[in-house]
Order: sequence, then structure tokens, then C-alpha cells
Amino acid sequence: MGLQGEQTAAWFRRAKAALVNGVSSQFRYWGDDDTMVIDHGEGGYVIDMDGNRYIDYQLGFGPVILGHGDPDVAAAVSEAALAGTTFAMTQRREVEAAEQFLAAVPWAEQLRFGNTGTEATMHAIRLARGVTGRDVILKFEGQYHGVHDYVMFSTAGAPPAALGSRSQPVPWQSSSGIPETIRSYIRVLPFNDMEGVERLFRDQGHQIAGVIVEPMLGNAFGIMPEDGFLQGLRRLCTDHGSVLIFDEVKTGFRMGLGGAGEYFGIDPDLGTFAKAMGNGFPVAAIAGRGDAIKGWAEGGIAQAGTYSANGVAVAAAGATIAKLATGEPYARIETVGRMLMEGFAAICAQQSVPAHVPGVPAMFGLVFSDEPPRDFRDAANHDEELYGDVIRRMIGKGVFPVDDALEPWFLCAAHSEEDAAKTLAVFEESLREARA
Repeated sequence: MGLQGEQTAAWFRRAKAALVNGVSSQFRYWGDDDTMVIDHGEGGYVIDMDGNRYIDYQLGFGPVILGHGDPDVAAAVSEAALAGTTFAMTQRREVEAAEQFLAAVPWAEQLRFGNTGTEATMHAIRLARGVTGRDVILKFEGQYHGVHDYVMFSTAGAPPAALGSRSQPVPWQSSSGIPETIRSYIRVLPFNDMEGVERLFRDQGHQIAGVIVEPMLGNAFGIMPEDGFLQGLRRLCTDHGSVLIFDEVKTGFRMGLGGAGEYFGIDPDLGTFAKAMGNGFPVAAIAGRGDAIKGWAEGGIAQAGTYSANGVAVAAAGATIAKLATGEPYARIETVGRMLMEGFAAICAQQSVPAHVPGVPAMFGLVFSDEPPRDFRDAANHDEELYGDVIRRMIGKGVFPVDDALEPWFLCAAHSEEDAAKTLAVFEESLREARA
């Protein structure tokens, strides 16, 4: 039996008649019987077309940091919509949001706004190539940087067995339709493999325009960097004149107000932000410092967007950042997220299920495996079948994370300790049922 109720199933049939597979993003399609249609969200909950309420740990794959329908963000967006949203010039709300961003992210000197994470990483990579005069970009296995051609290699959809040896990884193409020549511009290594990064820079450092990295793996369990890994990337990029790009589309404004750069104490040259910056509204930013961000001012490196910094987007960003800057949302997320992380670990130990909970309270994974994962290749060792069974049972009981263990659990400030207590009770019951 699928996850859909009668009304949700009817709405999905309507969706499938009008939309390809009934969705506008392929990651939302779970199959004809399990793809959900949501009516609305309230705080930390989503409600489907049958009126079923679920504690939402997907949160739109991470953007919702304050809660669905946050009144302060909604009020700012409503005011901006009435004032006209798109102009062919810089607008007041854009300047205000940019100032709030720079106050929150201390390493950044200037930025430009965009609309999506994919757009942000595309521009950051072009900027790195433009200012260095080089072509090659290094990325890491299991990391997802959007759906443009230059980064669709060895993403979280890759089968670990297809990645080749650790010393000579094979860039696994994640989509048809990408020209074969693109492969020559990308290098791929396992995350946390500093020895491999040093070897690559010794051999090809003069060709490497930049390194793009999610500081923690946002599409692979929420794996954290080992001590010295990010510091090593910073050192090598500085020594070889390459641009260090932190892809903070997921970690930005989620790990903390200053994002992963502040959390780990490392200043990248460029950073890409989206998702939690706007509490679910489509807004992104490419921020930078030094020569990297000056590349746009000097001319010759293209960046444009009709809807960049539209009034609704920057109003949402400004209101979201202002609320996060009070610290109260992070305090609530820390309490509830820590309760969940510790509770999951304790329940698994009680039921003698080998498990690990990597990440931070705002964004963490749950991995059924004997050893803690240190890179994407360790995904081959987790019990995918057990995880999927447990999550489907949890959804049926009113708790809604993503059914793929690679996608982290996300917390928002609207989640309560009561929500966490219910989640842990449902998890304990579902794990016991799945193992029976």
C-alpha cells in the first residue's frame, strides 16, 4: 500500500496529467503510489490533500529554517509584492538585504544576488575560471552543486562501485545530455582525502582554477570534515593561486548565522548561498572577498539575471536574516536537534542496531552501518533497505523525513521538544517493526 490517501492520490493523477511524472523536480518523484501532494505547511508541519499532518523534516530539502509560513517573512514579502517586485535597476530592499548578509557572514566583502543554488555555483565557477585564467575545477564525490553540466559528476546518485580506485577516481557522469568534453574540465576526489588533494595539486596545480566543496556533505549523510581537511584546502588554494569556493547552499544560515565558514573558522574566496537564507523563497547569493569577487567589477566575466534581487526574494532574505540574527531560532534548533540526535543513537543502541548520527543539530544524518562514514564511498556500507523500511513506517505514523538516508534530516525553529519526543517514539516503534 502506498503513502497516498484517496484525495492525495486523486490530486497526483491530476498532477501527472499536467506535469512530467507529476513533479517539477525529479527528486520529488517517489513513484506513482508514494509521491505526495501537499496542501500547505504550518510551522514545522506539512498537511497533505487528505488533511493528514506530518512533522516535516524535509523542509523543502533544507530551505525552511524558521518554519513554514513564518509571519515575519510573510509580512515582509507581502509588503514587497505590493511595491512592485522587478526593476531594471538596483532597489532599496536589495541594498538592505546585502548589508544584512555582510553583517552576518564576516569573511565576505561583497556579493551579488541570484535565484537558485544551481545559478550561484555556476557563476562562482565561472568567476574562478575568469580570475585565474584556468579551466579545471576540483569537486568531491557525493557532493551536489546543482544541475549545470560542470558539476554533474560523481554526485550522490552515483553508485559507489562505479567511482574507480581512491588513488585514480573516475568522474561518474550523473546525467545524459552532458558533452563528453566537459569531463576534461573536472577532477573528482573522495571527501576527506587530503593526501589525494595534495597529490593532485603537485601534479596539476597550475591548471586548477578552483576547488568547490560543501564543507559538510549535504547529500551524503551530513558527513563532517575531518580535522585539517578544510584547512588543507585553504592552504593549497592559497599556495597555488586557486580559488576556494565553499558551496553553502545547504549549510549557509543553517549551521549558524555565519554558515560553515564561521563554524569551521575558515575564510573561502567565494561562497554560494541559497535555501535557508530566504526561509523557502527562491533567493541565492554569490559572496566573495579579495581578487576573486573583484573579477566582476573589473569586467569581462559575465553575470546577469532578470529576476536576480527581485523584491520578494530580497525581502524574504532580509526578514529571515534579521530573525536569525537574534539567535533565538538557533537556540531552539540546537535543543530539539540535539534531543533527536542523541535519542536516535540511544534507541539504536538499545535495539542492538549499529548506527551513527553525523552532522549538526540543524542538519544531520542517520546511518545504519558498523563504521561511521568518512566519505561518500562509505555509502556502500549502510543498510539502505532497513533505513527505507523504517522511514516509510514513520511517514505512515505522521513523521516525514526523506526516505533516502543520503539526504539529511533538517530542523527548523518551529519544531518543538514535543515534536522531537513524538518523533523518537515513532522511530523506536518503526525500527522494531522493520526488524521483526
